[in-house]
Amino acid sequence: MSPILPTRRPNAIRGRQNRLSTARILKYCILALLGLLLYGMHDQLNVFTTVFRRIPNTLNSQPSEARGRNNLNSLTNGIGTAPKDNGSQETLNFISTSPTTQYPKFGKCTASFGDPDPPYEAAIASHALHNEIYGYPHFILREHMIRGLWSKHGWIMTIIGQELAKPAEQRLQWLLWHDRDTVLMNPQIPLDIFVPPDPEFSHIHLLVTNDRNGLNNGVFMVRVNQWAFKLFASALSIREYQPEIVLKYTEQSGMEEAIKRPWWASSVAYVPQRWFNGFPPDIENAGDNNRAHSREGSLLIHFASNRDGLRPERMAHWGEIARNRTSTWEKPVDQTLYQEEIAEFWKRMGKGESYDKINKDIGGRTWSISK
Repeated sequence: MSPILPTRRPNAIRGRQNRLSTARILKYCILALLGLLLYGMHDQLNVFTTVFRRIPNTLNSQPSEARGRNNLNSLTNGIGTAPKDNGSQETLNFISTSPTTQYPKFGKCTASFGDPDPPYEAAIASHALHNEIYGYPHFILREHMIRGLWSKHGWIMTIIGQELAKPAEQRLQWLLWHDRDTVLMNPQIPLDIFVPPDPEFSHIHLLVTNDRNGLNNGVFMVRVNQWAFKLFASALSIREYQPEIVLKYTEQSGMEEAIKRPWWASSVAYVPQRWFNGFPPDIENAGDNNRAHSREGSLLIHFASNRDGLRPERMAHWGEIARNRTSTWEKPVDQTLYQEEIAEFWKRMGKGESYDKINKDIGGRTWSISK
């Protein structure tokens, strides 16, 4: 009788069992990995949510008119004095990818070099509440780009160039330049009230003011476009290509020389100085109608002159008034004469009246000054 040989069936069964066990282990591993992945995604979402909640809404989009004008008292009064660590931009301009995002249309820029100087840092910080109310990004240059005061033109060109590199609907439309010695007095005045009305004055790209010495470019508004970029490039080129021209006030004189030339002049409007570039008022004169002086309710005060060396003291005095947010100075725009004066200015401009005549009439009007 032949011996009974073992069959291969038990081995086949064991092989299938091993494969089933391996598949089961792989399935559990995959499920475990999926669980870890889902947990990680959930944790990451929590992190993102926390971060986004910490980003101020006013930096994500342009605040609504209702929010800006009706909730002023809910915003902080505090004015810090320290510059940002990176030194280049005071306020982050966070941009959401939402299709309903409203991008800011107005921004501000200034420059302050060297070690932090408390009076000037406080003056720059006085703009913070105004920026918060209306969602204005604030660009602050902390390092020299070009020798002397010419960094102003270089910085403005840098910002405009960055904006022009964006899609048109995401760009700023206007920039307000202000020297570091300006104190924001009335945060309830929106910048858009100064913009030339369309379409009649859509060719106006620069709003400037004159004082008794000519152009004062301590504060001005410029449209963000190629015209503006070329203007500041032209002003910068004067000292290099026309050194025979005497520039008494360096970059200010360079800008003044440029905007007097025919190609630029037709797009420049000279507005009353006290609208947004006024000097400190005479507090001893309740009927102060000096065209160069700010009035109660004016947007800001510019401390341009320092012949007596008392500019820091004057800045501190008016800075304290700005921080206290007194009803004497901080007024809703409809309780000032801004809207009426601005409408009159452009109406008379449309009729062909000269800047000198209009500014003499409007600029010399008295607003009450309390002692």
